[in-house]
Amino acid sequence: MNPSGIDLREDAAETQALKPKIHALTSLRFLAAFGILALHYRDMLGRLPDWFMRTLIAGEYGVTFFFVLSGFILTYNYFGWFRGSFGEARAWKFFRLRFARIYPLYLVGLLLDAPWHLIERFRVGQLANSGAEFWASWLLNLCGLQAWVPATPYAMVFNTPSWSLSAEFFFYATFPFVMRGIVKYLRSPRALIAACLAAIVGSTMLYVGVIYWLGYVLKIQPLTNYMVIYYNPVLRYAEFFSGCLAGCYFVVTSRANRYPLSFMFSSARRRSATVTLCLVLSAYRATQIPYSGPSESLWLLDNAIRFSWFIGPFAIAIVAIAKGTTIFTRILETPLLVALGEASFALYITHWSVLSFLKLMWPSSTTTIHLCAFLISLAGSILLYRYVEQPARRWLTKRRGTALAGQVADLSRASA
Repeated sequence: MNPSGIDLREDAAETQALKPKIHALTSLRFLAAFGILALHYRDMLGRLPDWFMRTLIAGEYGVTFFFVLSGFILTYNYFGWFRGSFGEARAWKFFRLRFARIYPLYLVGLLLDAPWHLIERFRVGQLANSGAEFWASWLLNLCGLQAWVPATPYAMVFNTPSWSLSAEFFFYATFPFVMRGIVKYLRSPRALIAACLAAIVGSTMLYVGVIYWLGYVLKIQPLTNYMVIYYNPVLRYAEFFSGCLAGCYFVVTSRANRYPLSFMFSSARRRSATVTLCLVLSAYRATQIPYSGPSESLWLLDNAIRFSWFIGPFAIAIVAIAKGTTIFTRILETPLLVALGEASFALYITHWSVLSFLKLMWPSSTTTIHLCAFLISLAGSILLYRYVEQPARRWLTKRRGTALAGQVADLSRASA
């Protein structure tokens, strides 16, 4: 008897119907993670030219790419679950699979990073005065809720990059219900495109309102303002939601010859041109100096489109690469880059602990030491992927599910 109440034969048929893994997108995960690492290492590389520093800072938009790609891959893998009946049992099954995929390494990243911050605060006497606050912060991070608390030490102390996983946990919690609505009400490619445009515009307008309210009405301190604008899962939701819409668009047009925007994806040359244009638009915006002129309206708009600008180019580029070969495919499908992409989550979630260790033990370390630290992070991520992430996922899915759960978990490992 099946205690979950799910027809496993139906699930198995859906699993077999899913498309194979898209290796080029897996490689892009590593490139995005590498950009984020470069961003975090920038202050330890000495004096750099302004243009190069702006390029490194642009690595922060790798998180936006991860959010869009996460929505796309989840939709690509689980779309078949939502075409028929979708009940509570299957939703809980999805949650268990995501927990098995994400949380073990999330916990490892927290455990690796915590000692260095505790030692640092013990040295300066902060643990004696505010130890309870730091432990509360650690517990909040343990539960993956730090992105909701825009204050230190809650969101910016223990394994700071994990705030994006805190946002992802919220995205996962809503995914079954959002997907059910998309499949039910947005059945045509035109409706999906319109919804994506509405999400981008709506995100920009929401940012306008929040930035104005925080800065001009409440006049809160800059650090709190930054953490709300950058970390809050609701404000970042349009990135993930647009990825889901792009995933649906890809699936429903996969067997069609003509459909809205098909001219962008109909041949290798056109896909290559589409991806190149998306890269140019993204690079142009990412390396621009933020507006600081006299116009408050332009300043507000410039900050409001900080992330929403990238949603469209990232979503279109992902669809173009998933649709077929481009001039980038041969590089993106090289085995080494794909393997690094597989380990990119481990790299992302643990590299901060290496940086924390360096800042604590060798605050004036050389560029050579930083390069060695990066290589250690890279090698460590591959080992963690092979000997921690994969075994933990298999163990958790075997304990809580069936062989099918393991199959679907393997299919879902390409999501960030």
